[in-house]
Amino acid sequence: MKLFQTPILTAIGLTLCVGQAALAQTDTTPVGAVDATIDGMSYSGETLDVASEGTSTAELRSFGPMTSISIQAHDPKAENIMHNVLGIEVSLMGSETPVSIMDASVSWWPEGMRSPFYLSEDSGTAPEIVFDTLSLENENPAARGSFSAVVCRKEGMFSDSDLNDCLVVDGRFDTALRKAD
Repeated sequence: MKLFQTPILTAIGLTLCVGQAALAQTDTTPVGAVDATIDGMSYSGETLDVASEGTSTAELRSFGPMTSISIQAHDPKAENIMHNVLGIEVSLMGSETPVSIMDASVSWWPEGMRSPFYLSEDSGTAPEIVFDTLSLENENPAARGSFSAVVCRKEGMFSDSDLNDCLVVDGRFDTALRKAD
């Protein structure tokens, strides 16, 4: 599973960096939901479309036979839109269902990018992502399914995971996907 770790970490970081500026300055429209339990606590977040920027916090990118799906849910009740962000990243092989999941990652950003966060990569337990519905090739791409992961605390993007501070995350997602340019 380590093969795709660096690209996924880079994608998560870039998405949060670019997303923070775009979301802070523009109007957003909810296009989906992620409901989860994080360490026993209920979480409800929204995926957001930023039409003026041509982006979304739920996107898919295709390159050759690979497809990458990024679902980033934002807590509408948080003081800061970049707090309490729950992310699901999936790399797929193939463009027609059924597809094979090549790699998956779940992340939890309780206080945004400048504070410790939680990632599934080094937890010792592979995240489980199940798609009930996955539509990639039509005019209205969308994903619906469930996920389960163990996420462990990291002080920074390049620090080691603290395997003594891990959380169990289980939930469901149902969102439209925007095809990224």
